[in-house]
Amino acid sequence: MTALALLFAVLAAGPAPAQVGPPAGTDALFADANAAFLSGDLSRATALYEALLAEGVASAEVETNLGAALQRQGKRGTAALHFERALFLAPSDDDARADLLEIRKANVDRLEGESDEGGAEVLTRLVGPRLGNAAALALVALWTVAWIALGLRLYRPDLVSRAPLGAISAALFTAATVAALVAAGAAAGHRLGLRRAVVVAASAPAREGPDARSASPFEVHQATPVRVEDRQNGFARIRLANGLTGWVAQNAVELVVPPRWGGLPAS
Repeated sequence: MTALALLFAVLAAGPAPAQVGPPAGTDALFADANAAFLSGDLSRATALYEALLAEGVASAEVETNLGAALQRQGKRGTAALHFERALFLAPSDDDARADLLEIRKANVDRLEGESDEGGAEVLTRLVGPRLGNAAALALVALWTVAWIALGLRLYRPDLVSRAPLGAISAALFTAATVAALVAAGAAAGHRLGLRRAVVVAASAPAREGPDARSASPFEVHQATPVRVEDRQNGFARIRLANGLTGWVAQNAVELVVPPRWGGLPAS
């Protein structure tokens, strides 16, 4: 893959939302939501936080606060979803991470391989699209300068005596290779992250096919993290951390990264 092709591939993965704090222009609504939360009026706080999100904002602080309000109301599935969204926006959000871990301790579905997936989840968040975009831009710059240095060495040998152009071009090509690996890894991780979802229904039968009449060998329960692999006929094919797959009603799970954030089709 050429440098420019990789650049476009990484950028096409979709930028991460830039907003990580309270959304600009909605300070009064955000303050009202926080006041309701602190006073114990959790239903009102939830409605106000959801109104902020309905405006199309992407705010880690709003997501964390909404998750906390839902968690106190016993709505573990949707609370986990919003904590996951907060961590997508701000991987260093310790409050969201601690609350999410607390929810997962009570999960009905305790899966082998879940701890391994947790490590991949952290890596995906750290090596996010911003780092991938930066690495792709660095790749193009390094690749271009490396070829310029090599061209000068080949066609302007008089300059070699003044500067070690061969060594410089080799070092630049090496750096470009590293940038390419980082960019490719970030793009792959970002695509994987776009398929991450959370079970929001209290429980849902996982069926062998995308049909309500299909056999259901097992169930999944709220707050369980899954990966959405396909969608058909109002069903989503999910994969659990232990490798089990099944079809659940599409409204039983929600993507961590909404389509408006990640560039996915809404269907």
